[in-house]
Amino acid sequence: MAILIWFHHQRALALQEETRSLAQESLDKAGFPFARAGTLDGRLLISGFLADEATAKAACATVLGSVRDRVGRPGVYAKVDCQGVSYPGSAEIRSPLPTKPEISVPTSKKPDLKSTQQAEASCQSRLTEAGKSGAIRFEKGSSPLVGGQEVLDRVAAVAKECSTFKIEIGGHTDTGGAADLNERLSQRRANMVRDFLISKGVPADQVTAKGYGESQPLVNDFPNGKGDIPGQPDSPLREQNRRIEFKVIASN
Repeated sequence: MAILIWFHHQRALALQEETRSLAQESLDKAGFPFARAGTLDGRLLISGFLADEATAKAACATVLGSVRDRVGRPGVYAKVDCQGVSYPGSAEIRSPLPTKPEISVPTSKKPDLKSTQQAEASCQSRLTEAGKSGAIRFEKGSSPLVGGQEVLDRVAAVAKECSTFKIEIGGHTDTGGAADLNERLSQRRANMVRDFLISKGVPADQVTAKGYGESQPLVNDFPNGKGDIPGQPDSPLREQNRRIEFKVIASN
């Protein structure tokens, strides 16, 4: 009996992964690069930040069309849920598919560890996607924002929807110049981004700012061992290291 139960469980997991992969493939083919298909509490959860309401609904409809004949089958998914799909000014998009009755849980009961981890992973994925949806730019060698406010608007929208998690804003610089100056510069830039998010309605106690300076480069931005040369064009490698990263660090 135990072997039979194990077999059915493994079969269910395989069917869920097959269905999730089919949903993700349909999103990719339809041109929704920031939409993701995942699993949460027996549901096929579609999440991501899209340009507007029409695009969000189109992404949801794409998934519904690709997996409609699978949803509700034993061992697959009880429903498709598009509540994770957001856009500027949105609350959430719900799936029109009929759903099975769900058991209500007292509000005083804390979510289980697995659900919390899945929610954290979903929020981290959405924050990363929003943060990489455009370029956040500052004045050269300084901290005032000169571009990327629309990117931060998207980050703010995700942060407010992920209000149960604390978020760290990490500032990073290239490796040119003195390390201590770069650390202070990255801290000022991270502070600037934090202030912007707070101005957009993100709770101040939800976001912290940390300047890492040049300590965590993504690439070797001076491969020839040369420092700053007056009049030399900026290197794309250096641009990769100058960045703002958003990371879920704890639950509230």
